[in-house]
Amino acid sequence: MVWFLNIQAANAAGKHTDRGPAITDPYVRSGAAYGILQFIMRHTYVLMAILGVCLLATAQAAKQQPKAPAPAAAPAQPQPPSDEELMKKTAQATIDWDSSTTKGAKVDVLLLKKDQADGKPVMQYRLKVSGAPKDKLYSLMAWPITIPRPATMMDGLAIAADGTVGCPPNSNRSCAQHMKGAELKLTYTPGIGEIYRHALISEDHNSRIFFSIVPAPMVEQDKGCSLEIVRLSPRFELALIRGKGFTPGEQITFHTQSYQEVHDQQPKANPQGEFWATLSPWVKGSTMGTTQVSVKGRACAPALSFEWGSE
Repeated sequence: MVWFLNIQAANAAGKHTDRGPAITDPYVRSGAAYGILQFIMRHTYVLMAILGVCLLATAQAAKQQPKAPAPAAAPAQPQPPSDEELMKKTAQATIDWDSSTTKGAKVDVLLLKKDQADGKPVMQYRLKVSGAPKDKLYSLMAWPITIPRPATMMDGLAIAADGTVGCPPNSNRSCAQHMKGAELKLTYTPGIGEIYRHALISEDHNSRIFFSIVPAPMVEQDKGCSLEIVRLSPRFELALIRGKGFTPGEQITFHTQSYQEVHDQQPKANPQGEFWATLSPWVKGSTMGTTQVSVKGRACAPALSFEWGSE
């Protein structure tokens, strides 16, 4: 069980100069007055002097010859992020999600109906947006827990005068393939504690409305404090823990246990009286189990448990 409180390599290529040996054509001088043997015998001392000068010149040239640079070492390949780093990024992005909304904009997520299908809950919501421009078109982003990053669901959405969101009747954007001339309604079949993260992004990216929904929350209340477990992966490989209602700045006792693995920490509540923690409850050698979570402040001590490893 792992838990933690939340919160370019350049390719250098050296220049390589391939210097081969200089090649010249042979030149043999002949004369009618004497043969080659007579020439060598008569001019032995001259040839030796010439040979010495040539050898000296060759040695000096070899010393002055610039050495070819050694091949540059291959740049180190960046290491992929560890599982813990990925968990931290996912958790922090979820914590910051709603607060990424453009200043002044707000969205209310309103429950329209709650039903059952094949023994599972089905819940439908509508949106009411205020403080955002109504003369722009928006894309709907979604980040369910089954994919590693947000994705675009459709574009061409508009905010009506009453704040509802829908696809204009004359639209030729992708929203017309699903709901032309109709209001946007978000329908979920949620798991316990499962979070759905969405965003409406204007085409010029100047207006951004982020919101998240936990249709079937896992929350325990005690004397004004609350403890919530948010599912961030399908089988609870990753959970986000949120405490609310504590005294700002107070030290909290935080306890978790999966099988015989026990962790105790003492985080502090933020200025809003909240704290966040990320928990990976899986225990080595086990494929499912139950994790107990409890927090204790000065005046409250909410606790709950959840099962991991099952769909």
